[in-house]
Amino acid sequence: MRTMKPCLLFLVLLICLCQTQISNSIFDKMRVHVINGLTKETLNVHCQSKDDDLGSHDVSVNEEYSWKFRLNFWDSTLFFCNLSWKGGHKSFDAYRSAITDECEESDCRWRATDDGIYLFIIKHKVYVQKYKWEP
Repeated sequence: MRTMKPCLLFLVLLICLCQTQISNSIFDKMRVHVINGLTKETLNVHCQSKDDDLGSHDVSVNEEYSWKFRLNFWDSTLFFCNLSWKGGHKSFDAYRSAITDECEESDCRWRATDDGIYLFIIKHKVYVQKYKWEP
């Protein structure tokens, strides 16, 4: 048992040192925001991962639903959402490692509008349409 402690400490130190400044480490918390930018309708937001169902939430106009989580060790964390309102619905990946470059280091901001779903691209400081509503 005494030899396990130094090995474990070395492993944790090695993991910390291997994390780059650009990417998020497994110790960081991510936050995903889903903002209701619809003109006058309530937005239903239902998000989940493989392990966690965050439930269904009715979000009023100009309000948001958000949650925080830690990335898994394998950098394969995935949260997907289904957004719906009177004008349509859409299911999409709200967080996965591939979109981290488009988000802030610890923040992904999605905005639902009458014509579709937009992601805030931090590098350009602008919302870009990623999805259109399905009927």
